[in-house]
Amino acid sequence: MLAVTDTGSGIPQEIMDRVFDPFFSTKSEGKGSGLGLSMVYGFVKQSGGHIKIYSEVGEGTTIKVYLPRSMDAEDLPVSVDLSGAPSGTETVLVVEDDADVRATVVELLADLGYRVLKAVDAQSGLTVIESGIPIDLLFTDVVMPGTLKSAELARKARERVPSIAVLFTSGYTENSIVHGGRLDVGVNLLSKPYTREALARKVRLVLANQSQINQVTQKPTEPVEKVTGPQLVSSRPLRILLVDDEMLIRMNTADILLDLGHSVIDAGSGTEALDLLKTSEIDVLLTDVHMAGMSGLELAVAVKSIVPKVAIVFATGDNEVTGYQPGTDEQYAVLAKPYTQQDIAAVLAKVTS
Repeated sequence: MLAVTDTGSGIPQEIMDRVFDPFFSTKSEGKGSGLGLSMVYGFVKQSGGHIKIYSEVGEGTTIKVYLPRSMDAEDLPVSVDLSGAPSGTETVLVVEDDADVRATVVELLADLGYRVLKAVDAQSGLTVIESGIPIDLLFTDVVMPGTLKSAELARKARERVPSIAVLFTSGYTENSIVHGGRLDVGVNLLSKPYTREALARKVRLVLANQSQINQVTQKPTEPVEKVTGPQLVSSRPLRILLVDDEMLIRMNTADILLDLGHSVIDAGSGTEALDLLKTSEIDVLLTDVHMAGMSGLELAVAVKSIVPKVAIVFATGDNEVTGYQPGTDEQYAVLAKPYTQQDIAAVLAKVTS
């Protein structure tokens, strides 16, 4: 048992039953998130313990945390080689109100090669963006004090810098980006706590996705001729099921596939893709890996159970796919984002040869 006691004003009996409720706070706007005790409660319950509050108005409060005794040997520190974590040279703006967390994230990103800017809240983050400094990624905590919320910061950032990538982080699924238990469309979230490896991979993934979108939305300064020729023509037209929850990426990729002479049916989610498969025959599944709801890996397994001979192409900003176990004779390949017409042609040739 761990007990913490203060000599504060105490908790009135009429609100005692609400102190563990998420976002409940007696503090004024911007002074408290109402998440502290709810996160403690969740941690204790996940650990198999329980928590009790004893309080008297005018005297103070005691909180007692009961945790199950562990009979395991003490964990020993180990040296982990993280040299393989994906790195980059882009500019990242870190918006985080907790000074210790902010300092740690800035150090981690700097060690990975990124140029890092920092801000203590959403308003100061917006000031940095409006300064005109080139920024590739906005990495912002979800819950912070102040009148400007993180979701609004992201919206304003995209208005000012349409090419900017946005990654949220939170120890709690805040309602401004999560509805019905699911992330809003187009939202990227890295849950706290996270490892250096998880941070490195998520940052690269979000930057790669945004780079693919920027290829579609940004007009080139000079006309770009489409690359054609025998090297881009498949030996036969393919029937391709294209799945990506980013609409712009999906539309652009579909156009590329059509230019290469293939037929395409497209879907914005795994569930939608499986519905289309009921009435369509396919040769290739080309799917994004990281999607809301059903992931590309889960979709591939489901599609293989319906069309055993289908070839699989995973599109991802990770440059690799982990956790997928192909069959012994299965044709599958990875299409790294951002990709071009030539990249798609090459990967299709690989999986259908």
